[in-house]
Amino acid sequence: MLPYVLPFALYLALTQILPEFPAEYYPWLYGTVVLIVGAVAGYFLSARRLVRAHWNILPGVGAGILGIALWIWLSGLGAEQYLMGFLPDWLCPEVRPAYNPFESLSGPLACWGFVAIRMIGLAVVVPVAEEVFWRGFLMRWAISSDWEKQPIGQFTPGSFLWVVGLFTLAHPEWLAAAVYCVLLNGLLYWKRDLWNCVVAHGVSNLLLGVYVLSTGNWSLW
Repeated sequence: MLPYVLPFALYLALTQILPEFPAEYYPWLYGTVVLIVGAVAGYFLSARRLVRAHWNILPGVGAGILGIALWIWLSGLGAEQYLMGFLPDWLCPEVRPAYNPFESLSGPLACWGFVAIRMIGLAVVVPVAEEVFWRGFLMRWAISSDWEKQPIGQFTPGSFLWVVGLFTLAHPEWLAAAVYCVLLNGLLYWKRDLWNCVVAHGVSNLLLGVYVLSTGNWSLW
């Protein structure tokens, strides 16, 4: 269980404490998080062969493009802001840091250096850590405590909804996250291949980074 859970748990825990530090430390701290989580995920991937990489990735690329287009559109609807008016503060999702390096850092080297680290974190490290946890582990664990005997892509209505619900709560864009999770669950069921889900997640996050840099909509980053 540990190889499937630890990288994502580390990422979640470490990013939760970043706002406790002064903003000027954010680039260094985020880079440290990427380094730690990337090293742990890389070790488990090589030692345990959690995901089998291959080049038959067209379904993942297509799902990633469709998924991020839906994410950006649904995020713009502001459904969460409307819903938060009826919820207690402790139930409301935390907003993203919306860190703009071009305002907070001096010099192009520092700015683009942070952008590169951010891209590596979101388009490489996060997809591996999240997909191994959500669809490699949790989807199967919600079916049976003997989860390793469940094949990749196997799910029940209950396990499907568990993953969608928890994935949604882990992101501030609830509506977009729910739809995106359903899409990737469907991709997993269709292809029975975790690698295509990793690719889809990576493509989505890469394109989101390009979108943020192009539009200046840092609230999505």
